[in-house]
Amino acid sequence: MGSDVLRLRETTNPTLSEYDVGIGNIYERDLPDENGVVAPRLSAVLVIHNPTTGEIRRETVVVGSTVVIGADRYCVVKLEEGQTSPGWVSVSKLSP
Repeated sequence: MGSDVLRLRETTNPTLSEYDVGIGNIYERDLPDENGVVAPRLSAVLVIHNPTTGEIRRETVVVGSTVVIGADRYCVVKLEEGQTSPGWVSVSKLSP
């Protein structure tokens, strides 16, 4: 895993690997774990936009998720649910 952790604020649209990434909807959802057991898990939705093709895709992520953005892979290392302000998604770029 890369050494730099990027902390991305909910409701923003930062650029990662030349793609626009919207961050939102950080809350608990009933989702399966790696063994298929469904339980409430803190998660977030990433809206990933390729500015070259216009393609948009949505990924629901939890801590430990790996998501491909452009030519790079990122691991979700922390989710923070906002209480009175937007929350945060922390990701680390994985080594190729």
